[in-house]
Amino acid sequence: MKKRQAYVRTEVGRLFGKKEFYFSVSGIVLILFLSANDGMGHMGDSVLAAVLLSSYDAGFLLTFSLAAIPYATAFTEELEYNYARYLVIRGNLRSYVFSKMLVIFISSVLAMGIGITCFAVCCAVNMPWLDEGMAEYILQFGGYRYFLAHGHYLLWFLLYGIQWGMLAGILSMAAAFCSLFLSNKLLVYSVPVLLYQVLTEFGADSFRRAAAFDPRVIFDARYNIWNSDFKMFTWALAQGGAAWLLLGLAGIWQLKRRI
Repeated sequence: MKKRQAYVRTEVGRLFGKKEFYFSVSGIVLILFLSANDGMGHMGDSVLAAVLLSSYDAGFLLTFSLAAIPYATAFTEELEYNYARYLVIRGNLRSYVFSKMLVIFISSVLAMGIGITCFAVCCAVNMPWLDEGMAEYILQFGGYRYFLAHGHYLLWFLLYGIQWGMLAGILSMAAAFCSLFLSNKLLVYSVPVLLYQVLTEFGADSFRRAAAFDPRVIFDARYNIWNSDFKMFTWALAQGGAAWLLLGLAGIWQLKRRI
């Protein structure tokens, strides 16, 4: 456990020094602007409307690839320069893989959360935070209503982004695992979008029939299927934890063959 914590502390410390992380956040903000624009320069009547519109557009899928940029190719890069072997010798393979997967997840959550919040701040320069229609909808059906009702708008957008970030983290971990089989970085970065499409398209007639297993519902705080912020957030986090465990075990199996 101590070795795993040391790995995580080291990697999280490196995260904020990586230019890829800031590129990821900036790219997410740009994609959200493009996604929120209806083609005629209109982005809704409020910041809330612009954020919800941008995360509903097909262009929003690109943010999942951008959120994967900081760490999705970490395994292959460290294998290429034999750094992975050094880290495994210092600790053990299990701690190395699980800590790396955790940092990949955290980096994507932060990139998406910060990106959506920065987008909201930019929109607030010349738009009101809320409009009556959209605010009424979220206060009735959405999550984190307390923050909107009490004027804590930035906290609402941050939590909204973090919840989408959990899905981005899952997709980034999947991309990192796929990187152990793919040598082309562009293919690795495309994995989050492709996997999301697979989950939504092929799951339409199966697991997505239940809202509790539909990724478009689990990770989108405009829905609150249990009418409880705690249950909504915990369930989304649990999906991330399950993916971390499964992809971590799969990564250990593959890395045993590579190192």
